Amino acid sequence: MIKREIPQAVDLAILGGGINGAGLARLAAAQGWSVVLFEKGDYASGTSGKSTKLVHGGLRYLEHGHVGLVYESLRERAALLGTAPHLTRPLGFLLPSYRGDPRPAWKLHAGLVLYDLLAGSRNQNRHTWLSATATRALAPELREDGRLGCGLYFDAQVNDARLVLEDVLCAERHGATCLNYCPVVAIDERRPSGVSVTYRRLASGETGSVDARCLAIAAGPWTDRVSSGLLGRTSRLLRTTRGTHLVLPRLLDRHAVLATSPLDGRVFFVIPWMTQTLVGTTDIDDTGNPDDTRPAEEEIAYLLEGVSHYFPGTRLSRDSVVAAFSGLRPLVRADAQHASSVSREDRVFREGSIVTLVGGKLTTYRVMARKALGIVREVLGSSGSDVPGWPSPDRAPRPPSPREQSTWAARYAMPPETCRHLAATYGSAAVEVLERTRTDPSLCAPLAEGTAEILAQVAHGALAEHAAHLDDTLLRRLQVGYLPGRAGEAARRAARVMAQTLDWDDQREREELARYLAELHPRAPAASEP
Repeated sequence: MIKREIPQAVDLAILGGGINGAGLARLAAAQGWSVVLFEKGDYASGTSGKSTKLVHGGLRYLEHGHVGLVYESLRERAALLGTAPHLTRPLGFLLPSYRGDPRPAWKLHAGLVLYDLLAGSRNQNRHTWLSATATRALAPELREDGRLGCGLYFDAQVNDARLVLEDVLCAERHGATCLNYCPVVAIDERRPSGVSVTYRRLASGETGSVDARCLAIAAGPWTDRVSSGLLGRTSRLLRTTRGTHLVLPRLLDRHAVLATSPLDGRVFFVIPWMTQTLVGTTDIDDTGNPDDTRPAEEEIAYLLEGVSHYFPGTRLSRDSVVAAFSGLRPLVRADAQHASSVSREDRVFREGSIVTLVGGKLTTYRVMARKALGIVREVLGSSGSDVPGWPSPDRAPRPPSPREQSTWAARYAMPPETCRHLAATYGSAAVEVLERTRTDPSLCAPLAEGTAEILAQVAHGALAEHAAHLDDTLLRRLQVGYLPGRAGEAARRAARVMAQTLDWDDQREREELARYLAELHPRAPAASEP
């Protein structure tokens, strides 16, 4: 791991490198404050990198009366499509209606009308209600028996892990110090102005401390554990629920499906994702250690049952699952009976010099960062009360045009499919990756035979994007680790490049391969909560 110097004193220390911590770091650093961010694992290695990969209003939240949250989410959806166009893209969703569904067709249609109204002028496309023939043309694999109609509406897909990473990198360009694999091990509140934060670098075992005028805890599902273990607080702020996703072979090409489980009436998504299909999610109360979150076999069976019901020709089985992953939602603790009905709204609390962020969702993380910044300003005693808007992207990656991609292909002797992949991953910043092939032509080679990824991406992740482990690179920097064929030769080639870049010995290289495979195929618990 490339060692980064840590300041002895800062205005703001942030504990947590998920979407909320990264967003706050970017916003605070852009205001000129000195900022240090500590993450005990990798950025987005928790909830933020194990989402359904969507920025969306949350059509299903309307059913629970969370109209304000949906309105706010739709506004933020439009903003992210504008400020991070290389990481987000519009995606059409089919909403089929069948005889006997718990939600009748008129209710679905009314929900879509309200969804359009809440989006207002920021709407990408208004919904339509499709005939049986039109539905068959868009998704011929979708079950027809008993189908009464089908709505078509639009939300957006996002590369969640890279969204977090780009906020981290942007915060650094504004002067912040961001550290992954550097947990906070002690917090001393007994300071005349602020707190003292003790950290430990996992790579070296080195410890040190930082004096911070304000500490923001953005630890997601670890928040209660941080609060009790490091601060001695006894109150619980969270209700954590587990969401499991499956990666399955490609079922759809252009549109996603929002469906209702035949088992319990919960909604779930079936989404085209890279070359595969992403299915999710479950919503089960989980009070276990967030470090040990794993998909339960019951959840996998539940999702397979739902997909098989709507895609009867697929003949899916447990062996069809390419990969599975789970994350914990750090929801605001409430008395709602069912996990699915708990609000996804956010809260920000202050106790002295410590600010704690709780709840929220990926789509609205910028709103939460602005809210937290307002309270940080109070702690720091900043003059004025206005919280600035989201900072304009510096060196903003933009979606390269087909002509620009063709130029890359000629200049760097790259296949067109590789240029498309790099453009979708890095935007115009892909040139920084391609330039690495000039100094080391061996990095032009594909990650594995027939893949669009190249070895230069692996080196770039280690040198410029804080990747310290093989799973950092394959699961988050590239996000291809969950795809078929990346656990064999591709993983070995990536490990070799990282070993050369970070000076690993042969034993470390073997350990990294084992670590990645354990993350890719986690051992599920024997049973899950009811």
